Amino acid sequence: MADRSLITLVTATLVVGGLLGAGLAMTALGPAAPNADASDPVADTGDPSTDSPDGDLSTVARFGNESAFQRYVERGRAMGPGAGAFQVSAGGDGGSGERAPTRAEPDAVQSTPAPEAPANEPVATQAASADAGSDGPDRVGDTNVQVEALDEPDRVKTDGVNFYYAPGPRRYHPRPVDGEFPDGGPVEPPEPPSDTQVIDVGEPADPQAVAEIDATGQLLQDGDRVLVLGDEEIRGYDVSDPEDPEEVWSKPLDDRLVTARESNGTVYLVTQTRVGGSPCPIEPLGSDAGIPCGDVYRPDAQVSVDATYSAFVLDAEDGEIRDSVSFVGTGRDTAVYMAEDSLYVTYTSRTSRATLLADFLTEEFDRTPERVTERIAELRSYDISERSLQRELRRAVENWVDSLPAEERRDVQRDLSEGMAAYVADHQRNLTTTGVVRIDAADDALDVAETGTVPGRPLNQFSLSEHEGTLRIATTIPGAGRAQSQNDLYVLEADSLSVIGSETDMGTGQEVYAVRYVGETAYVVTFRQVDPLHVVDLSDPTDPVERGTLKLPGFSSYLHPVDDDHVLGIGEENGRVKAVLFDVSNPDDPEIADDHLLDSRWSAVSQSHHAFTIDRRHGVFFLPTGREGVVMDYTNGSLAVEDRIETTNAPERARYVDDYLYVFAGSEVAVVDETTWERVTTLDLTGD
Repeated sequence: MADRSLITLVTATLVVGGLLGAGLAMTALGPAAPNADASDPVADTGDPSTDSPDGDLSTVARFGNESAFQRYVERGRAMGPGAGAFQVSAGGDGGSGERAPTRAEPDAVQSTPAPEAPANEPVATQAASADAGSDGPDRVGDTNVQVEALDEPDRVKTDGVNFYYAPGPRRYHPRPVDGEFPDGGPVEPPEPPSDTQVIDVGEPADPQAVAEIDATGQLLQDGDRVLVLGDEEIRGYDVSDPEDPEEVWSKPLDDRLVTARESNGTVYLVTQTRVGGSPCPIEPLGSDAGIPCGDVYRPDAQVSVDATYSAFVLDAEDGEIRDSVSFVGTGRDTAVYMAEDSLYVTYTSRTSRATLLADFLTEEFDRTPERVTERIAELRSYDISERSLQRELRRAVENWVDSLPAEERRDVQRDLSEGMAAYVADHQRNLTTTGVVRIDAADDALDVAETGTVPGRPLNQFSLSEHEGTLRIATTIPGAGRAQSQNDLYVLEADSLSVIGSETDMGTGQEVYAVRYVGETAYVVTFRQVDPLHVVDLSDPTDPVERGTLKLPGFSSYLHPVDDDHVLGIGEENGRVKAVLFDVSNPDDPEIADDHLLDSRWSAVSQSHHAFTIDRRHGVFFLPTGREGVVMDYTNGSLAVEDRIETTNAPERARYVDDYLYVFAGSEVAVVDETTWERVTTLDLTGD
């Protein structure tokens, strides 16, 4: 019998770096290329029974009918989880192997300031201040957003005169007094309110809770509408009279809400629906908004499927759904990035074990006998599942090796093992590939406009940025065989999604932990044991250049520009929260202006950048930790703790109102005078 360790070794080689446990079946092992026909990225509807692992990743099509959808899904489910379907991430790693300490993963519904916005002054804050009027505060802080004019859901929203606050679940870390707890142990804080609180801040030093909205969840606000995105329902409330909010519409939420955006009263929602049983039609927002399965999009190639992702355009005023579009996908996280008029959805693919083995044996390995080559061609012509193909390929190799004399069998085993390892390493950038779909979101309509591909996988939405007719995307190339992981940055034409420039091989053996684009510069943090900051010049989109790097202990998982010469990093070092101020005035030689380790081992910023607040008027930023809110001064190129604000529950968010800082902490809101850093009041939300 053939040595089964050979087959095991070959299979193990295929999964090095977690490449193949969940990947799109595809044979194209040449460089990831732009669309073959960029003028027609959306193919005519066809019978997916003809689709194969050899299909084109950069072309998508509608199913056309329910039976075609069902057949494709059945084949996709048989391939196993994550085999390169559309992924929709508002966070998550997009599929990875072993990871270092936790990175910041943006909330499923989240955002941060545009690179073109003034040094990360929250754009929504500026809009809220403008709406405040003569009777309200001069300035009110709002959600930290990624793209100007695109608001994102969070637990705190404002109309410029009132805050709308939906407290999260109770979280607290008891504090001993002189090393000991009082008799009976630590005292649990009160439960936060279960409803959304309406807080009048007309008198910034004396806020008042004036009403409750009988729902909780992530919030969006536009004009006199507040939307509550709950676990099972989306509700719209009329808050023209803040003291008497009135529900005016609702939509069932029968599936998972992945992410959302809002602009000028138009809401964009992305949902995930698990497939199985009788999934047609797709109805994440109820039967009135059902999407026929024949209208669902799929890549040209057969991919793993266990979910569909649907995007909706919804009117915040009355809840009317204006348009929708849906894709096949997997239950794993995916990157969703939205620019002013475009929604980008990425789907990461990994070459299947069977495809890789078949290609190696027929294209690379010169000792494969003709009968095995013919058997491989025969198997590929069959309409069989990926698992069946893999099983039959292994059987063909075993039968061949079994027939060899002992000495020749040992030679073949050695050559197969070494050859396969080298083949995997040589094709590293083609084993994990990310497809990008651009959906035209102008005029309240959703249309698939372009598709393209890049090597590797993005971290999250921060990996993508649209700028002056280009799309920039940073990816990690997982290790493969003898090749260590690499990190690349690609520039694509937004109109065609064809690659026009790249900077590759950043941080060998590491992976991307944070990305931030500021105009024509990208800041990329990679990490394994140290935290290199890479500064990439994008002024010539056809020739990106890594200008400088800086190594330091720990890692940053969130980057935030504070002025033209400094970028702030929030992360960890040795299990403690760390803030570091990078001096990037010389992109060829970035330096550490200052850094600071906090006593805390956790900050909400590690879960969502919404938890980060900066107040440029006072030169401070706010970090909610497990035990207190920490206010840090970042001026003069240094970091210093300005104040520590203790709260009963763990602080969740902070917002400024004129010269007062509001710290939202579940059952209470602490108000601090930013001119003296003295607490002036604490608003009790429990009603006791």
